[in-house]
Amino acid sequence: LNDAHRNPIYSMPHTGEGSYSYTSTGEGRYSYCFRNNAPHEIVVNFNPHGPEDEVFLASHDATPAENEVRKLSHNIEEVRDHFSFMLFRNEVHDQSVSDTQKRMFHWAILQVLALAGVCGWQIYYVRSLFKIRGVV
Repeated sequence: LNDAHRNPIYSMPHTGEGSYSYTSTGEGRYSYCFRNNAPHEIVVNFNPHGPEDEVFLASHDATPAENEVRKLSHNIEEVRDHFSFMLFRNEVHDQSVSDTQKRMFHWAILQVLALAGVCGWQIYYVRSLFKIRGVV
């Protein structure tokens, strides 16, 4: 995560999963940088959120009920984000399973063809061997 002046704010090298929260201190365009030095593909999923009404809500006195509603709203948003992440992750795993099943099917077809070819060759060889000996 880089700030508006392209100064690095946060870095998470070599991690599989993680979470980070940051409240900006200044205006400007913040940027994310994702680098993949691994030989395989990496999928990145993130959900940036703005402060919404937090500044306004913190500026006036809130009743305990309003504070609880705000916390509940924040928790619902976290659950929704987690659920969308889990759906995305499920789609990725389903695609991986589907690809693996296709490869296994093609490998099984190849094995059946190879087995049929070897059986046919053995039958031909044994018959020709018996023909030479005059048994058949």
